[in-house]
Amino acid sequence: MKSLFMTTAAGALILSAGSITDAGALPIEKTKKSQANVEVTENSDPVDILPEFTVLDEQVDSDDYQAQVIEDNQQTRVIILKDEDGHAQYKSVYVKNSNVLEVIDLDQGMVFKGVIAD
Repeated sequence: MKSLFMTTAAGALILSAGSITDAGALPIEKTKKSQANVEVTENSDPVDILPEFTVLDEQVDSDDYQAQVIEDNQQTRVIILKDEDGHAQYKSVYVKNSNVLEVIDLDQGMVFKGVIAD
């Protein structure tokens, strides 16, 4: 009886330790994904490979701004261009299924609206 109790207790301990280890690993994965998303959204280098960036760069001299993707889902991608002080100056909205791009000057309004090549 004593060996059955010890075996059961050891098994329970191993199972609970495994679940603690797994539970601890999940937030680390989420953290890695979150950090990767932050790097992509705050780094302007990946933005220049997006299909809408060529038109965005033609409409607004993007070298003067820092691009930040603030939304990217199956339907749309929204990019904000910030000046050196961190103030948003332009916004681009790209509708993926129709390839429609809008570039908006946040002070003066619409700069560009049209269908772009994918």
